[in-house]
Amino acid sequence: MKKLLCLLLSALMLGGAFVSCSKSNKEDSSFLSFQYNYDLSEYIDLADYKNLPANGYHVEVTDEDIERQILTSRAYYARLTDVTGRGAEEGDTIYIDYVGTIDGEEFEGGSEEDCEVVLGAGAFFEDFENALIGAYPETSLSVDLTFPTPYLRSPELAGQNAHFEITVHDVCETEMPEYTDDFVRVYLGYGSKAEYEAATREKLQEYYEKIYYEYIYPQVWQQVLDNTVVKKWPETEFNAMYDTLSQAERLYAESLGMTFPQYLGYYYDITEDEYDRQVREEVESRIKEEMIAYAIGRAEHFTLSEEEYSKRATRYATEYYELASLEAFEALYDKNFIRQTLLVDMAIEFVVDNADVTYLN
Repeated sequence: MKKLLCLLLSALMLGGAFVSCSKSNKEDSSFLSFQYNYDLSEYIDLADYKNLPANGYHVEVTDEDIERQILTSRAYYARLTDVTGRGAEEGDTIYIDYVGTIDGEEFEGGSEEDCEVVLGAGAFFEDFENALIGAYPETSLSVDLTFPTPYLRSPELAGQNAHFEITVHDVCETEMPEYTDDFVRVYLGYGSKAEYEAATREKLQEYYEKIYYEYIYPQVWQQVLDNTVVKKWPETEFNAMYDTLSQAERLYAESLGMTFPQYLGYYYDITEDEYDRQVREEVESRIKEEMIAYAIGRAEHFTLSEEEYSKRATRYATEYYELASLEAFEALYDKNFIRQTLLVDMAIEFVVDNADVTYLN
């Protein structure tokens, strides 16, 4: 089921190229009228999308955060020697394997082998690092810990009780380089300590804001999706998207020398009727979200300058599709289709920015 959904989503993206592969005069049209260029109130009753309730955390870079980053940078260029006759101390680098479980089940991201931990650098939450203080090489630890609240790295783990089985391989004493302007210039590529710390603060703030957004977004956007009522489906867009999905899948089956029923049975263990139902559900979900985005964009008079388009689309190309450039992205997808994808993001960001957030810290 998951594999089929991934292929459906991929086909939807490619579908933008299929249905609008001509890059002629459409590029000059407003991105708010590229599709659904009619009164959407005939098709949906748009739910409230402002002041939606959500829980969140204040995100602010502290001086302690900067100090941890400085310690991490110094540790990267430190000289390590195996300790003898004592357990691990703050500032030491230790190498461990660990397996974390919650209610007896391993959780995502809770296990790693040959992991390097600089005690005090904050790569792990404080109680986890404190549990390693005093550990000797070639020993094992069994600890019960509670994730902090908030826990920005993985908000879904905040406050949860977890059990960790830890194997300590090596404990190394760290001979740190002195933190000076010369160190920053030679090893970190900044002109001074002040310049490095300012850049570090800016990067951390961007990271924290990204985590905040990813925490708030599903709470509020799902409310808009759930509470918006579809009165009828737009036939043109619905049929075009459905045909794109079905055609892509059928062509792939044909390329394998299989009939479509054979292909569905072999790869997904489903019938054509089941496949049709899944495709229609995906098309309905996608079109509903698009109509909502267009309706919000028009109501709030969204604009997308070429500069903003370039910034957003470049981030999509490099971060999400791992392409070398915006040009490579535009070689695969029509520019108007990219604008439509960005419109959905802009609508979600607007809903997040206008949420009524109750802060838990």
